[in-house]
Amino acid sequence: MPKETPQAKRARKAAARERAARIMASLVQPPRPQPRRSPSVKVVQAQPEKPARALIPPRDTPLPERDREQYADNAFAAWVKPGA
Repeated sequence: MPKETPQAKRARKAAARERAARIMASLVQPPRPQPRRSPSVKVVQAQPEKPARALIPPRDTPLPERDREQYADNAFAAWVKPGA
């Protein structure tokens, strides 16, 4: 962008001072800010989730024991995510 000449700068500032004086004297309305647009996203209330049904009906018998190899504490270090 080319540099502004001193004469152009003085003329621009004089015009701004003149406009400010007219605004202060209530001869000209000050510029109004742009109205804010509401976002195009509409907020709606989500439907409550339906409770899940059990695939296997509950029984009184205890769950079968698992082998210790199935638990994450016996997994290789490369397989476990940090902080898990």
